[in-house]
Amino acid sequence: MKLIAKSFAKVNPYLKITGLKENGYHELDISYLSVNLADRLELERTQTGTVRIATEAEIPLEDNLCFKVAVRLQETCDPGAGVEITLSKGIPIGGGLGGGSSDAATTLIGLNRLWNCGLTRQQLVKIGGEFGADIPFFFYGGYCVGRGTGNDIRQLHNPYSTRLVPVITPSFSQLTREVYAKYDELVDHPGKNSDTRKKRPGANRRERKVRNDLQEPAVRLNPDLDHYLDLLEGVTTIDAFGVSGSGSSVFGVTKPGVHRKQVRAEINEELEDLPGDQRLEITRPTGSGQIITEGEP
Repeated sequence: MKLIAKSFAKVNPYLKITGLKENGYHELDISYLSVNLADRLELERTQTGTVRIATEAEIPLEDNLCFKVAVRLQETCDPGAGVEITLSKGIPIGGGLGGGSSDAATTLIGLNRLWNCGLTRQQLVKIGGEFGADIPFFFYGGYCVGRGTGNDIRQLHNPYSTRLVPVITPSFSQLTREVYAKYDELVDHPGKNSDTRKKRPGANRRERKVRNDLQEPAVRLNPDLDHYLDLLEGVTTIDAFGVSGSGSSVFGVTKPGVHRKQVRAEINEELEDLPGDQRLEITRPTGSGQIITEGEP
């Protein structure tokens, strides 16, 4: 049996850090929105008892979340089960778009079917949550809010379902752990006195658009992000904008009734003035974290 999946990306319309746990993990009040920028996964059951990953992406096997969650599920479900996973990346790596987390959730859902594990969504969410705070969201997709360190997810009515979501990914990437470390430098007591941050001119204006406590440290680490935020601020078709997660991708939410060609043309005109290579995707919100279908073995 073979499964073929589209594994969707996410942006964060809201991200507030509410505290810091003793183990060093940050507690969040966060919202997620899945969009139709996707990775492609093929999962084929084997009788080898091994987990194999084939991908063109430069991800060491020990860091590949698909591999990690597959081995973990194998231990729980059937140590003799095997799988060959082919991963084709469409979601930029290091952009704060949740590609690795999305792939991990899709892998768990797919293997639960391939291996006949019979686990519930909540059991899969618990396994996924062991490997990353964003993974539980992708078992739901659509528009969700989360609290704590990731496992407390609630799916809500999607207020963005009719909007377009342009996503710009610069040529540079961000490491999430470095962005959180910079945040801790800027804030003495995370979640308690965030007003004490030393802000750049214009930061307050931007935070009225998309509240993201990681935006300021992300820009401190990569000041060129400011150029992309300035660009989105000047696009007349965009209603709100900001950094997605820890970056480096930035995104906007358009006004109602805007046509895709209009948004693309306006953003592309502004991108011509910026140096380097950027990737622009005009995405739409999705109602799920992935789409999985059966394919030919």
